[in-house]
Amino acid sequence: MIQLTITLNSLATYIVVIDVLVLLSYVLYLFHKKRVLEKSIEKITDFITDYFTHTGAEVRVTCFKLEGYKRFVTLIESQPLKRFRYSNVLENNLISHIYQKTGNTVEKIYWRFPIEIHKEEIIAETRKADGLDGEYFEDIQNTEDAVDTYKVSEASWDEFKGAS
Repeated sequence: MIQLTITLNSLATYIVVIDVLVLLSYVLYLFHKKRVLEKSIEKITDFITDYFTHTGAEVRVTCFKLEGYKRFVTLIESQPLKRFRYSNVLENNLISHIYQKTGNTVEKIYWRFPIEIHKEEIIAETRKADGLDGEYFEDIQNTEDAVDTYKVSEASWDEFKGAS
């Protein structure tokens, strides 16, 4: 049988206790910082979602933190509505509103307007959502029809092989 006895004088005991307290406080600080970051991201996404909900547009918002504290990038995904055609103008106002309401700095807002392959369905959906009879895609279609130059379109792999 082996017996190990450790004796600590009062100074060594105080140093061990202080080390444990410093380590514990650092861990708590990291958890607090993570919680503040999550709340900031939630505030930004909720604000942008509410901002567009009041205008009648349905959007999906994702927010990411950049290097540094309280600097973010947001990604907004929406149906391709005509009112978002000049989204860069809307972006500046939205960034300033976010800073005023949440105190967080958004560096950049990226927009995504996913579209379907079938233009007829898109025009019908846009007419319903925008109330402007789908002018956005009709303008694009008229421009495409007027130009008799080089065109790019999707093709299946079999069509590609057959063309070569």
